[in-house]
Amino acid sequence: MLKNIKNILIVEDEVLLAQQLKQAMLKHGYRCAGIAIDYKGAQAILDSTKVDMVLLDIKISGEKTGIDVAQYINANYGLPFIFMTSYNDEDTLTKIKALHPKGYINKPLNHATLLMTMDIIFDNMGDNESNYTSITIGTTTYNINLSELLYVEAEHVYIKLHYQSKNTLIRSSLTSFLELMPKNTLVQISRGVAINPKYIEKIEAAKVTLAGVELKRSKNYATNLDQAI
Repeated sequence: MLKNIKNILIVEDEVLLAQQLKQAMLKHGYRCAGIAIDYKGAQAILDSTKVDMVLLDIKISGEKTGIDVAQYINANYGLPFIFMTSYNDEDTLTKIKALHPKGYINKPLNHATLLMTMDIIFDNMGDNESNYTSITIGTTTYNINLSELLYVEAEHVYIKLHYQSKNTLIRSSLTSFLELMPKNTLVQISRGVAINPKYIEKIEAAKVTLAGVELKRSKNYATNLDQAI
């Protein structure tokens, strides 16, 4: 049994197989974050539920495949995922390899082999396993990718999360959002802006540059920045 129970998302359109896998995981000590049979279902769970790992079939319902789901995971969450598939042609394997999965398990599945693979992956990840954090605002849970988040900006009753490759709006005040985030993850540099200090490139009297973006800084928040560097 692992110290911290992990939440696993199963993306599989064979419902009976997915249910069997869920039962095997629960018995082993994992939690099931949900079962999705298509891309939209997987996306919805990823965007609203804490997920620690994803088990992916390549062929799922709908036009998009498990490969599309893996691309979404890499772009937004940086979560570990394992492909479960009967496809082993050269073209598919090349696409899979380019996505950097943590594992590849052939179907028909051997539950013992899959569960052992999952255990090993989590053990090897250790304290560095999480590049994201989950926060709940109202009835919605948000998965925040800390490795991609550049800065957060207040916009009226919303905040805008500026990632390296996208922007996301959340209905919240900046103060409330920062209170939910892990300590020292973000540093407030003005009344309406908090930044990820690991992306700082240059600090000047009236501005901070991170990842090529110049942001105004306020003297009222100078202590915050001094403590972060």
